[in-house]
Amino acid sequence: MTDEFSKLALPSIPFLDCQRIVLCRPSHPGNIGAVARAMKTMGLVSGAQLYLVNPLCAIDEVAVRRASGAADLVTECRIVQSLAEALGGCTGAFGMTVRARELGPEPLQPKAAVAAAKDHWHQGGEGGALSAFVFGNETHGLTNEELQHCRAEVSISTNPDYGSLNLGAAVQIITYLLREASGNQSAVDSGATRYASLLATVDAVEGFYKQLETALIQSGFHDPNRPRRLMPKIRRIFERTRLESDEVNILRGIISALNAAQKVD
Repeated sequence: MTDEFSKLALPSIPFLDCQRIVLCRPSHPGNIGAVARAMKTMGLVSGAQLYLVNPLCAIDEVAVRRASGAADLVTECRIVQSLAEALGGCTGAFGMTVRARELGPEPLQPKAAVAAAKDHWHQGGEGGALSAFVFGNETHGLTNEELQHCRAEVSISTNPDYGSLNLGAAVQIITYLLREASGNQSAVDSGATRYASLLATVDAVEGFYKQLETALIQSGFHDPNRPRRLMPKIRRIFERTRLESDEVNILRGIISALNAAQKVD
């Protein structure tokens, strides 16, 4: 983001809420459902953010089933007769295409397109400017005429020998990048308990190393004079893990238990 943009106040409407997914002439209800699922998974949660331009299929039970919990986006999506109508009110319009067109708009990589969408949003003032990511028909993609309605053309890099990327997967990639750009990357709270504690302090870790070295010497495994590199190597092993306070306590408890068992034997 440029210095000029950074001086502007952030819009009150979240970035993700200002993004629109547009499907031109989708031909399979299952793909519509898959797109809705991809959107909702990444935080585009309103049916008003999904536009269908002249769909070639009905929104039926297949679409709802494939949406898998995002059926509200399917049933509340906007169905319009033209791409111009779907892009109404948008500042950014990014046409997704497999191949660059000779007379197409400016080509952008997906991350650059998302960054441009964020710039548009930031420049949009209090309400934030809207951007749309436009996807073509599953078989034929966007027509040249449809692409001319977009301000940039965007291609997702794939295996040149097998570039078959279905519609739901393509939308999932773009919506993931949008979520990443929004800064909202927190994991879904599943309700499960995370067994984590604060990172251990330096003195706590040093206490563990000292206790471990003493135990290794007492067991005969470590001669502090030969070799001299054992403890530095052990430190490297544990430093890679960024020990937490609970973990240090567990490790020290294990050493104490082993020492006690050795004395009993």
